[in-house]
Amino acid sequence: MDLDLQRYISRTFPAGQRGAVMALNPNTGEVLALYSAPGFDPNAFVGGISAPYWRSLNESPAHPLLDRAIQARYPPGSTWKLAVAAMALKRGIVGPRSHMPIPCRGGLQYGNRFFRCWNAHGHGDLTLTEAIAQSCDVYFYQLGIKLGVTSLLEDANDWGFRGRTGIDLPDEISSEFPTGPEYYDRLYGPRRWTSAVALNLAIGQGENAQTLAQMVRLYQQLASDGRVRTPFVVRRAAAPGTSASLELNPDQLTTLRRAMIAVVEEGTARSGRLTGLQIAGKTGTAQNPHGASHGWFIGFAPAEKPEIVVGAIIEFAQHGTAAIPIVSRTIAHYLGLEETAATRLRVTVPTDSAPAPFQIPVLPDSLPPVLPVDSAVARPPTR
Repeated sequence: MDLDLQRYISRTFPAGQRGAVMALNPNTGEVLALYSAPGFDPNAFVGGISAPYWRSLNESPAHPLLDRAIQARYPPGSTWKLAVAAMALKRGIVGPRSHMPIPCRGGLQYGNRFFRCWNAHGHGDLTLTEAIAQSCDVYFYQLGIKLGVTSLLEDANDWGFRGRTGIDLPDEISSEFPTGPEYYDRLYGPRRWTSAVALNLAIGQGENAQTLAQMVRLYQQLASDGRVRTPFVVRRAAAPGTSASLELNPDQLTTLRRAMIAVVEEGTARSGRLTGLQIAGKTGTAQNPHGASHGWFIGFAPAEKPEIVVGAIIEFAQHGTAAIPIVSRTIAHYLGLEETAATRLRVTVPTDSAPAPFQIPVLPDSLPPVLPVDSAVARPPTR
């Protein structure tokens, strides 16, 4: 852990907001910082905590004892589009200049439903790189259809999006994702669901809820050679290893990195650009049926030879752009960028919103369950 970085995040995390920040060395898996808000004073436990303070911690609706980096799940929103793009590249379905059959005009008619893009005016005809940069939902709806439900579920499960990261901290919860097509048979009944579920899965909505640690691990793979480095807090003689990989060749990884650079340079995260440092990243907005949407941003730098990957989730932030400043500033601070350059960051739209809310359990399994055992979310509404 980098104590200076941890303190910096604590000082600069948006005051009064709930959420978490996680920073990793993408080449080793070393956890550089892990922050959850709201927090509590650990010194209060030295010599015995007072009953009133303990009661206030346990009864607070903000759940300060919850480590939101490893003990809370959120819909990944558009940060998930990098996973879908990686699946499609791995399977040879698309390349960096691939177009989809239908240009984005603000939405896509599929069967008797209209699936909206966050940009009601549309993005037009895009390549894969451009679709990632602009976070075009219509492009990824069609990519989800091309992949198909079975391939989406197979790859997501193979890549660990239904499990834990294995970080050496207690009480990490599993992320949630459907096990396979049989999941939908149980949820809706045999043959009572359609391939339309792939559209929601492709944009990080639907039956998909990930921990911040899980999503940061994905971007750790994109920032390195595609292999998983299990995150760790306690340094050992040898870092914990794994054979898991995205199974992408160097050219495919370069394609995704260049698309993520475009996100920051000219796309949905352009408010995070820094003079003298190129950041690669992706925004995400996770719809929340209980209130304002949650905001994601995950990025790494230097983009061409990453030394740090940082992810942030800010609850009820309305847009993914709200998480950009804390990530960019954290990266800049770690790499020694001039402080004045980082403080000029400001939040701007576009919103990068996903189009439809779903019921997501933000709190851990120890609380009363409100969902099917095999589900990250409740049954999506029919529109």
